[in-house]
Amino acid sequence: MDWASDVIGRNAELSGVDGFLHEEGFAVLALEGEPGIGKTTVWQAGVRRARGLGYRVLACNAAQAETRLSFVGLVDLLGSVPEEAVAGLPEPQRRVLEVVLLRASGRELRPDRATICVAVLSLLRALAAEQPLLIAVDDAQWLDAPSASVLEFAVRRLDRERIRMLVSVRLSGEPLRTFDWVLGERRQSLRVGSLSVGALHELIRWRLGRVFARPTVIKLARVSRGNPFYALEVARALHEGGEPHAGEPLPVPEDLANLVRARIRRLPADSRDGLLVASALPVPTLELVGATHIAAAERADIVRVTGDHRVEFTHPLFASAVYSSVSAAERRAVHRRLAGLVVDEEERARHLALAADGPDEQVAQALEAGAVSARSRGAWESAAELLERACELTPAERRHEVRRRTIRAAECHVYAGDRPRARTLLDRVLVQGIE
Repeated sequence: MDWASDVIGRNAELSGVDGFLHEEGFAVLALEGEPGIGKTTVWQAGVRRARGLGYRVLACNAAQAETRLSFVGLVDLLGSVPEEAVAGLPEPQRRVLEVVLLRASGRELRPDRATICVAVLSLLRALAAEQPLLIAVDDAQWLDAPSASVLEFAVRRLDRERIRMLVSVRLSGEPLRTFDWVLGERRQSLRVGSLSVGALHELIRWRLGRVFARPTVIKLARVSRGNPFYALEVARALHEGGEPHAGEPLPVPEDLANLVRARIRRLPADSRDGLLVASALPVPTLELVGATHIAAAERADIVRVTGDHRVEFTHPLFASAVYSSVSAAERRAVHRRLAGLVVDEEERARHLALAADGPDEQVAQALEAGAVSARSRGAWESAAELLERACELTPAERRHEVRRRTIRAAECHVYAGDRPRARTLLDRVLVQGIE
């Protein structure tokens, strides 16, 4: 498997992905596993294999910080689609898709969800008619709701098209229902499990250039339960502190989050600040984070900088560990700073809301403006959520604003297809009374 020569200990999973890519017609394969187990590694290998087989690949890496932004996943997926492909759609579909993809303004158009869904489905079918198509979504549980809704619509209707869909999904407790669950029994799943002692030995040698004694590797496999991310973090701690003596336990914290935080704390203060900024952004860039602030973290393999100057954490656990390692006051401060730097109205509003420590009419107004922006792109779920948050941050004495925003949120829920939530909000207005 030349396409997966850098993947260690995953022959069974890679064979499963390869067989999936050789099937006929539409199908979905979900790579499932616990955090750090290696789902993304197998997913990336699958993407490379698809390209080698002649597939056109539309891919996106969903992130936890992006879950509340509108269509960010769909923009990533379709960003590489040539303009001429979109131009070939019927006029109403073309116009709304250009708005969703931020190629045109939607202030006057106000795209409806049905047209967006049909436009994306038409585009996928058109692309698949030219060559086999792979839609690849990493960490699908964090895909933003508007994007997930559109993909769910497409999944329900695809059948014999030359389209494969490869997703990775985090398992933590109860299985997370991602957009592909609508397929029911037609949804294929592949569990990405633990690595063997031999595979962990090879992985550590390859990634860290260090060979440990076999008894140490056996202990490491036991404490990490074969999880490669955890094993590498433990191995790094051992590399710095030395191997334990015979009979001694590994001198590392049992909790993975504490282990990751300990590694981050060893970075210079300016790098930790840069990482905090990156963890608070849905799409971190060098411009916002600062190249000098991120350099040490990049050398430590905590983040990487892509060709388009994005800053990506090498594993999502690093982002969550950074964000949770500081106080609530520090998180509010960084969101307040970012609210003054970002240009997107919706993102600015969300930063202001996260910076607020109590009711604030100006923040409520910004959230309402962000809802208008989301609504103009047809992201009715996001607009409703922003308006509900605006209600929460509206000062109690401005009851008329609370009622007005509640009614607008209910309207957005109706357009998003969530009539029960709309009814709940309107019942609340009736109970409170209308002036």
